[in-house]
Amino acid sequence: MKKLLVAVFLLLPLFSFAQEAAAEILDYKQTFDLKSVANGTYTVSAKIKVNKESGNYEGRVVIVTDSDRSLNSFSATLTSPSGTRKLKKSDLESRALARELADDVYLYYYQPNVSFPYTIEYEYSLNFKRGVSTFPTFVPVNDEDVKLVKGEYVIDVPAGFGIQYSSPLEPKIDKSGTRDVYTWKVENYDGYKDESYMPRLFTIVPYVYASPINFMYSKVEGTQGNWKEIGKWLYDLQKETWDLSSEDVERVRSLVKGCSTQYEKIKALYDYLRMNTRYVSIQLGIGGYKPFECSKVIRTGFGDCKALSNYMKAMLKVVGIESDYYIVHTDKPDLEKNYASVGQMNHAMLAVPITDEGVMKGDTIWMECTNPNYPLGYRHEDIAGHQVVLIKEDGGVLTRCGAYPDSLSLLRNDVKVMVSSTGDAQVNVHQSAYLDFSESLISLPQKDPKDQSRFFAREIIVSSNEPKIIKMENNFNDYPKYGRAFVPCAKTDFSFECRNYAESNGERLFIPLTPLKYGFSVDRGERKNPVHLSGSVSYIDSIVIVVPPTYEIESLPKAVNADCGWAEFSSTIKADGSMITVILSSKTRKGDYPKESYASFRTAARKYNNMCKAKIVLKRK
Repeated sequence: MKKLLVAVFLLLPLFSFAQEAAAEILDYKQTFDLKSVANGTYTVSAKIKVNKESGNYEGRVVIVTDSDRSLNSFSATLTSPSGTRKLKKSDLESRALARELADDVYLYYYQPNVSFPYTIEYEYSLNFKRGVSTFPTFVPVNDEDVKLVKGEYVIDVPAGFGIQYSSPLEPKIDKSGTRDVYTWKVENYDGYKDESYMPRLFTIVPYVYASPINFMYSKVEGTQGNWKEIGKWLYDLQKETWDLSSEDVERVRSLVKGCSTQYEKIKALYDYLRMNTRYVSIQLGIGGYKPFECSKVIRTGFGDCKALSNYMKAMLKVVGIESDYYIVHTDKPDLEKNYASVGQMNHAMLAVPITDEGVMKGDTIWMECTNPNYPLGYRHEDIAGHQVVLIKEDGGVLTRCGAYPDSLSLLRNDVKVMVSSTGDAQVNVHQSAYLDFSESLISLPQKDPKDQSRFFAREIIVSSNEPKIIKMENNFNDYPKYGRAFVPCAKTDFSFECRNYAESNGERLFIPLTPLKYGFSVDRGERKNPVHLSGSVSYIDSIVIVVPPTYEIESLPKAVNADCGWAEFSSTIKADGSMITVILSSKTRKGDYPKESYASFRTAARKYNNMCKAKIVLKRK
């Protein structure tokens, strides 16, 4: 649904790989030469050695142009075991992107197809001709197992021209002449390793993020010294797009006839948006910061996050409901401190304050217009707890979308397993999925029954027939009952049959503790990164196993209790007559932890996994 506009990265202590890196960036340089607020030249030069197939992506050349920037020049030299080849602009493949909404956007692409190792040296330049809102981000390493020998970023602007930047690298600033030159350098960065529970990528690679304070974008000038200025600029861009015709206005009014509350009106228009539009990704920086006109969304039936949110805002305004268009970064809960830039966000949504009386009064609906299947009143995992900027007529307001208590993120399975004397079993499951666990189930009731069965079949680890869905229900329309206390939950009952669920040797049956997925995968080898968990989640499986009357319990696996500080595992196994009750519980805790803690997690997780693999042993009476 969402893609990064820009990547903002921080630098952590470096480490070395014992083996040869997949690719080595021997020299990488970006230069932006700003001539005026409207014009500039961006140049990229690189020398990259690709050692093996897994690093082949580093040999790619990808260039995007649009009406604001054009490809001026390109040249390259490719050296491989088969020889040396010179490349020129005509060797680049090109194609239009998102033709329906932005037919001036083109992708230029080249991927070497030669034996390894090979070295590619290339240089290209782009002419920016209608303004620069954000300087291209300097991120020389954004894939694992890539070494950087030397990297440099130079921003050259007229003397006294104000810029702002965010980077862990200290720039060298030369203001001795008619130009101000900012230079950032990084050397001998040995790369990173991709691991589970690792910090976000933007915390482990070098970067420079910069933008002009006074800028122009698509011939529209603006100032971005703070979020208030940015909000005012974006609001002024939107005003020209609220072009609903008189027929459009009448249609909107007819949709809310009979609605007596704010929520009923919002829900009616939200349902209309879901039924009559679809999302097409036209990213900021390509599609621009200005939403497409409402008339264009109506005519085509689609739009990006800006266009759909803006269209919903216009419809709400027709029926007397005020709302705030807002911008957010879906991967970063916190924005860069002391750095305000239109280029820092990657998504747009709508905030609708509720003023009606009742449990909803004073709450705000954070509306996801790119996926109107989301329950109204739900703050999905890409925005809950994130800083956002509300775009108001008098300027932007920095605030935060409320987060949910960590204890509410839960997936629970209540399972009943009826084992026959032959070892076959009938299994019934009642699953309860809360918060982000419910997100994958939001549109499932509308899918084909076979697709529904396949979805739950992924949870089954024993040999079985296709699960049969007995009942699906949810509380997705219950926001009016609870207001801000609303927590989405999807509940499903399904069943399946297993042949030879229990292994038999004639006198004994060996029964699995659970027919569903369990446990945690763990990384081997030395941990390279600190541990980062963006949220706390819990899993609980309660399994009741009914023992066949011709058998009795001989042995039960030993229970496990293990806690590594940020992950907790526990189990209980009890027998009561012909029934065995197994409780499997695991929980991870939000936070940042030292890499040394991963060893205790590995030990605890493996102990828990091994316990889950153990069998209950029954013997024939």
